[in-house]
Amino acid sequence: MENEIKQSHEYAFLSEDDVVQYFSDINFKLLSGVHIDNRHYAIFSVLEKYENQWRSFYASLYNLNLVQDIFDREVYYYLEFFTSGKGKLSDNSLHIALTEMQTITGLMLMDMYYQRYFEAQKIISWADIRQQIEESDHRANYQRILFNVTRLSYSENEWQSVEKKFRDAIHSFDKLGWVSKESSLGEELIFEIRPAIHRLAKLYSSELENFENFSIMLKQNEEA
Repeated sequence: MENEIKQSHEYAFLSEDDVVQYFSDINFKLLSGVHIDNRHYAIFSVLEKYENQWRSFYASLYNLNLVQDIFDREVYYYLEFFTSGKGKLSDNSLHIALTEMQTITGLMLMDMYYQRYFEAQKIISWADIRQQIEESDHRANYQRILFNVTRLSYSENEWQSVEKKFRDAIHSFDKLGWVSKESSLGEELIFEIRPAIHRLAKLYSSELENFENFSIMLKQNEEA
């Protein structure tokens, strides 16, 4: 009886009008692995307002941890498994298991994010990415992974193939809330890097610190 009264109190916030209005959207996004920041202002506000109640809700019902993280002075939320287990979900939607292309894309975006750290919006275009591949300090590593060979120049067909890979990776990151796409299909790739991209930096901290060795390992895995 005592436990039932406690649970009833913990879930009382679910009856609040704003929670009722946005519950399905919040729950679907979080359980799908989306990182929610103030770009989703309405649902972000409801998460922030009842943060402790949401955290208890996901811990008790799903055995999942609602994480509030801050990067570049901006707050974002996401769900993760407690270290003691994988929660009560049967799928792998909360596992951040990236492909090699997504990994190299994410690490490149982190580098570009820091280059634009003091800009209010971190807007990136395909032209910016191409310049990074051609001119950055890591250009040899990028070119070795993306083109299989380092040269002074590449054909337009080769560049188009690489651009297609980046479009696919950015589409996946948009679903996670790590970027916000600004362009439509058929237009030049343009997107904004969101603060939640920092989650990737936390997951791949050692790779960022030893990018040279990591890029070689990626290439070896690709050729294996």
